[in-house]
Amino acid sequence: SGGSGRTRSPSRAKPRALAMGRCRDGCGVCCKLLVYVTWIMICEYMALWSRFIEVDWKCEHPPLGGNQSGIRVLVAGLAKTGTRTMSRSLHQIGLDHSYHSEEFGYYVWGNLADKFWLSRNGGSWSKLPIPGSIYNMQDQDKQVLLGTRPEELAAAISSCRVDALAFDGIEQLFSPVYKISPGAKVLLMNWRTFEQWQKSLTTFVPELLFEIWFMGLLGGSLQALPYHAVLHRVFDWLQAGRLKTALTTGGPPICQVFEGTVAHFHAATNTRRIASRWFSDLGEFPMWKEWYDEFQQRVKDAVPKEDLFEWDMKRNTFEDLCAFLGVEPCPKSGKMHRARNNFIFQRDFPYTFALSLPVALTAHWLNWKLLGLLLSVLPRCRGAPRQKSD
Repeated sequence: SGGSGRTRSPSRAKPRALAMGRCRDGCGVCCKLLVYVTWIMICEYMALWSRFIEVDWKCEHPPLGGNQSGIRVLVAGLAKTGTRTMSRSLHQIGLDHSYHSEEFGYYVWGNLADKFWLSRNGGSWSKLPIPGSIYNMQDQDKQVLLGTRPEELAAAISSCRVDALAFDGIEQLFSPVYKISPGAKVLLMNWRTFEQWQKSLTTFVPELLFEIWFMGLLGGSLQALPYHAVLHRVFDWLQAGRLKTALTTGGPPICQVFEGTVAHFHAATNTRRIASRWFSDLGEFPMWKEWYDEFQQRVKDAVPKEDLFEWDMKRNTFEDLCAFLGVEPCPKSGKMHRARNNFIFQRDFPYTFALSLPVALTAHWLNWKLLGLLLSVLPRCRGAPRQKSD
């Protein structure tokens, strides 16, 4: 009663201590979450475990020889001109190995690029370039193209027996591929004006970037550690070697048939085999009308009129396509059904996605526990209690 200092009421100190404890716990969870997201993103976009995930299987059909790719139809079009719809439509009328740029990366270019870089770095997998991405735009695929002889490119393509190829995102490959595809028919997707195309692309790009980010986070749980190295081999064993069959025969196209171990291997390798192609200087992204028109004109100048069809998605039909390609009888009729452009594998193949989701979520749970265990043994993260001084 005689002291002038005030004593803190226990009833007030306790809630304050609880609030501070909750604050510390919340900050700890946020920091842990930041570390976790950074961990899986680094593993995903740098392909840290790719050496354990990749397989040596590649297309084994005998090359056609004579600088021939064997491709029957080339779809010359920029992104957002209907290339995915056309690729699917060609598959529907009987061109079984109708490739979009995704299949081309999955079955052909990924192996070709690895072979190129390994031959130049002494066979060291650790010295392979980091895959191209929104965070790492570079020109590694342009170097592969310039360093690959036409007969090598023709052999790689013909070994997969590619029937058709759409160059969405890899448009600079059109000319070298056309030169090794004698007699190929060309569908020029120039039905949109530059202004219409630019508007469509401007809408699409943010959606694509969100998809890359979201699926990178969701599926990245399996990239944090070399889970895929075990899982896709187990799944392939359970499915009697279906993955090996697909990779050695070049089909079916993953945008048309997506299931089982083939889908799982796609999840494991899509960053380095597929998405990397779009950020490695093989694409055409015109910034002005003259550039856009120049791309279309280069195709017209290179292809004889009898082998060229300037396709209009609003006007032309399956019957027009079959007549141009000599497919009789035409198995489809009328206008083409528009293919999806975002979250295509999740929306077109929901059953496959539903089966893969629990695996990805389980990996997230396991990674979170492992990260917590790691942080708990680090003194600075554990926060050892201070010793009271006398």
